[in-house]
Order: sequence, then structure tokens, then C-alpha cells
Amino acid sequence: MLRSSSSTGVSRETSPAKSSLAESSFTEGLQDVPIHQYIGIQNLRRRVRAQSNELQAGRSNQQYLVFEGITKDHLSKIDHERASIGKHTRMSHDTDADLLVIKLMPAAKHQNAHISLGIRLLFALARMGLPEDCLYALGGTRFHGHRSSKEADSAFKPLSRTQETDWPTIVFECGLSESLTRLRHDAQWWLTNSRGDVKIVVVISITPAVKRLRVEKWCLLPGTRPVTRAYQNPNPLVPTRIQEITITQNPAAQPSTIAQPSTIAQPSAPSYTVTGAPLILGFQDILLRAPVPPEGDVNFTIADLSRWADHFWRCFN
Repeated sequence: MLRSSSSTGVSRETSPAKSSLAESSFTEGLQDVPIHQYIGIQNLRRRVRAQSNELQAGRSNQQYLVFEGITKDHLSKIDHERASIGKHTRMSHDTDADLLVIKLMPAAKHQNAHISLGIRLLFALARMGLPEDCLYALGGTRFHGHRSSKEADSAFKPLSRTQETDWPTIVFECGLSESLTRLRHDAQWWLTNSRGDVKIVVVISITPAVKRLRVEKWCLLPGTRPVTRAYQNPNPLVPTRIQEITITQNPAAQPSTIAQPSTIAQPSAPSYTVTGAPLILGFQDILLRAPVPPEGDVNFTIADLSRWADHFWRCFN
């Protein structure tokens, strides 16, 4: 029977005895997402495909599925079947609550934003004289925190981090605007669980209706907390949003009503309004060493971000 928790608004396909799971911080930003009882890989695969089809057809903006009752052993079996479930998925797992969150990125239009911005990061470093392979591209590699694990949309680490389990230094998380709260939760997860090894998280929120991209840069910064017996450090590092940028496509200009007999009207290229630029990605944060001129911070200007947005919307259409 489908039930709803009055305290959280989370729809559930389980008994009310387990309603406390819906209150877990692990499901932050997913209060309106149904939580399904895990009954096997075949059922999980069917739900992933059905929701992916809804996303691709434009009949839904819901990118997430949540399953409960998934242990580490279940997750291992799911990983063995990952190819049939879908390579377009990203998974987060809470080992305490046996919760699995599946993020769906079923089409190029859902993935192009973070992939193309990551490519632009590599090109910017190459223009400074760094080799093309100065960063390892980690894609959706799974990383393990204290009591949970997560896969990024895109992630990169420098060559100096040689161990397979070494965390990335920069992570990209992307989704439709309806999932912005969840994306912010993801940013905090990376910064907190890596204990500062992840230096930058870039959150990309997509609003198709108005052709707007919102970019947030998150880092760890000293917070303010009074010294107590429990907290001796008055300035703990806390996940902080330090940049907010919006890139909005301007409405197309109306064509002239006066016809020119010898010419054919050509559509003008879209223009963009950009606020909060430039997007600055610190060289030392990403490469873990001081820059040597002409090396320096990666600086995405208004023009850079406008070109990136234009490329994305052409793909999205």
C-alpha cells in the first residue's frame, strides 16, 4: 500500500514502522520522491527504465529514485548488473539506513552541462602549457565516506594523487532546477566526507523553461562557532557556497516587419545575461601545487560562460 508520511511528505511503498528512514539527512532534497522497497534487481531495473523514459520524453522532471532495504551485499550485486541497469545512473548509498539513491542522467541533454564544463577546464589548463593529461578524469567513480558512498557526475584529480582511493580535487554535480536542494546536499557531502581532500564542488542547475543555467561554487571555509567543552575549535571548516552565477538566454528579438526584397532574414545568435561572473577555479586547489607563470587560476569570463551555455542549449534542444 502506498503511504505518505505526514511529517515529511515522502511517499512510501513500505510499512509505517520504517517511517524514520524518510527523516534521514541522506534523503535531504528528496522529500517528494517515493521510497520503494527493494525486492530485487529486476524490479529496480524496471523502475529505472520507466523513469528514464519519462525524463527523456519530457513528461517528468524527476531525476531521482530511492530504494530502501539495500545492504552492501545488495549493492555489490547491483554493481555487477550495472550495464543492464544503465550507465547513465549515479548511485549514493547510506550503509546505516540501507538506503540507495539513484540519480538518472538518461540523455545527452542531462549530461552535457557538466561534461562540457569539465572539458573547458582541461582546455584552459592546456592553454597554460600543462599537458593534456595533467588531471585524471574519474567520471562516476564511487567514493566512500564515513557511513555512505557516492558517485559524482564528473570529477578530476591531479597526477600527484596516485592511489585509486585518493579523492578528486574538483567535483561537478548537475541536475534540473527542481533538484537544486539535493545538489547542494551533494556538494556538502563531498567536502565533508573527504575531510577537505575535495577542494571545489561545482553545482550546475538547469532551468529549461527560461533557458537558464545556475552555477554555484562550494568550498570549505572557516565557520564561526563558540568554543565549548565539546567544540574546542572556534573556526571549524564548513561547506560554504562562495559563488553564485546565472547565465540566462535573452528572448529572441522580433524580426523586422519591413521585408527586404533581395535578402533572406537569418536568425541572430542567442545572447545571454550573465550575473556573478567570472567563475574562478583555483589552480592550487585543483593541481595541489602553486602555479608557475603563465599558470594561474582558471577564470571563466562572461564570454566564456555565454559560449558554454549556448553550446549546452543547442545540445538540449
